[in-house]
Amino acid sequence: MLELFTLYTVGLMGSAIPGPDILYITRTTLDRGLVSGWSGASGVLFASLFYLSAAGIGLGVIGQSPYFQLPIGIFGSFYLLWIAKSIWNETMQLDNQHDRDKRKLHIFLKGMAVHLSNPKAIIFFSVILAPFLSRGNLPLQIFVLTLGHTTTFFGTAYLVSRFNNFFTPRRTLVINRASAILFAFFALELIRNSWLAIEKI
Repeated sequence: MLELFTLYTVGLMGSAIPGPDILYITRTTLDRGLVSGWSGASGVLFASLFYLSAAGIGLGVIGQSPYFQLPIGIFGSFYLLWIAKSIWNETMQLDNQHDRDKRKLHIFLKGMAVHLSNPKAIIFFSVILAPFLSRGNLPLQIFVLTLGHTTTFFGTAYLVSRFNNFFTPRRTLVINRASAILFAFFALELIRNSWLAIEKI
């Protein structure tokens, strides 16, 4: 039982580390409301399940391969730079009318893409979790880790929606520009990882 609680905590805290995934869920919730925020969180969670499954069946070592890191780094860096550019001057709508927006699938897929190209997630699943999942009841372990991720991703959207009165237009512009800078930073980190992967090949 203690090991399962530890796994839940690892999943909870590991996914709570600020990164592109949490940033995307936060911005989507602020811009389009709680339902859309949960759609984005679902996409991020689905990508987490992909990494969990890969780590669980012993493929975590792939994440450390330069042949894997290079294409992920190139694709991810361009994608994150595109996001940074698109949100720099974007104005968020804070009236939550966008909860009726029909593009939930688009929001879901974007959340999935953000997390799949997230260097933090790649490192977390391939280096930290893969060895940890090599013992015990694997399906139960994956389920408990998924609960931890679910708590973080959906909880983030809920908390942001509850305190959205704090986010005035001026503050949201600051958040947008700070988010753009952070996305650009994550992109540069992926470019650095790609360069290191080239050196290893």
